[in-house]
Amino acid sequence: MPKTAKKLNAKHFLFSVIIIVMFALAAYIFSSEGKLEEKSTTVYQNMNQVQVIGTRLGQAPSDFVAITTEGSPVRLYDLIEQKKPIIVYFMATWCPWCAKDYAALSKVYKDYENNITFISISLDLSEDFLELREYKKKYPELQKTIFAQGQEKILIDYGITKTTTKYAIGRNRTVVYRTIGAFDEEQWKVLLDKLVKG
Repeated sequence: MPKTAKKLNAKHFLFSVIIIVMFALAAYIFSSEGKLEEKSTTVYQNMNQVQVIGTRLGQAPSDFVAITTEGSPVRLYDLIEQKKPIIVYFMATWCPWCAKDYAALSKVYKDYENNITFISISLDLSEDFLELREYKKKYPELQKTIFAQGQEKILIDYGITKTTTKYAIGRNRTVVYRTIGAFDEEQWKVLLDKLVKG
């Protein structure tokens, strides 16, 4: 066979091999595309089953562990497991609006203390649990509430910039209410009633 014919045959053979490899690769991609799509769908469905964590209504609140005035750690998700509504309240011992809130709450809390968990967290990171313990003594009607030291991560997770910020977590384990500002006695009653009956 002449050299030119051999070269042509070799080129033809190489071209054929490249074409076959390309077809095989295309067939592999198209056949595995269904599997990839199926896998993506499964992952998407699993993600849908995870509750969204955040501070908006209907979201699961961000978990935290804080040190109480008794010097022991308290974890939010452990409190949620008790299936009672929870109010997470952000305060400071020097805040006059917090004092108004606690004075008004003191008048009504006795009727709800067995059905609601109330946790106050200081947004002033310089306040330790000993200072908070002394402050809590000013409100004997609130002795069944929890006072705890603040932490930077908690304040960031909850977007806290102001005292009197209140988060209410319902029995469905999601944020059901959020507000800022001091309440009077009637406002506390409305909120606590809603949580107990909700």
